[in-house]
Amino acid sequence: MVGGLGGDLLTAMLAGGAFAAFLSTASGLAMSVTGVIDQEVLRPRLARFTGGDAPGVRGFRYAAVAAVVIPYALSRVTEPLGVATTVGLAFAVAAATFAPLIILGVWWRRLSTTGAMAGLLVGGMTTTAALGTTTVRGDLTGWTGALLANPALWAVPLAFFVAVVVSLATPGRIPASTTRTLVRLHTPERVTLARSRIRD
Repeated sequence: MVGGLGGDLLTAMLAGGAFAAFLSTASGLAMSVTGVIDQEVLRPRLARFTGGDAPGVRGFRYAAVAAVVIPYALSRVTEPLGVATTVGLAFAVAAATFAPLIILGVWWRRLSTTGAMAGLLVGGMTTTAALGTTTVRGDLTGWTGALLANPALWAVPLAFFVAVVVSLATPGRIPASTTRTLVRLHTPERVTLARSRIRD
């Protein structure tokens, strides 16, 4: 729209903003994955050898290397995907795993820990398998290709169904504090503030 030096400056600003957004998002994801690997995978195993709590900095460095090198190695042996496709695939996995867990955990007090884990695993495994098949075999045609390319369409209801059925089958695995937690979640904030003022 703008020619000459002004257009070049606007283009440079746009490119700089896009790269800044990309780098901030990538570094945030890398730090999140690093923290999970350090806290849940490396730290317990290092603590066995050290006889106590593992050094935080050393474990975090190892986890950072793993969080960056492993995805990079996988990206070199798979077909390149566009950014929009990659974001869509990530949202599909998140929708089939975290959405049923969060919605049922907030609104249904009969959700058991076993049911939550079963729904999480089924949603994650089905979407990962569908996306892996689509990535390896390319664009499939017909209903099969459409369903595999868009796994959230059927994986989300399946994860909900599995979580509900397994929860109903394992009522003994419902945490004892579930009712109290849900009451606190759904109590209006003004009621909570009023109760705190009465106590004061």
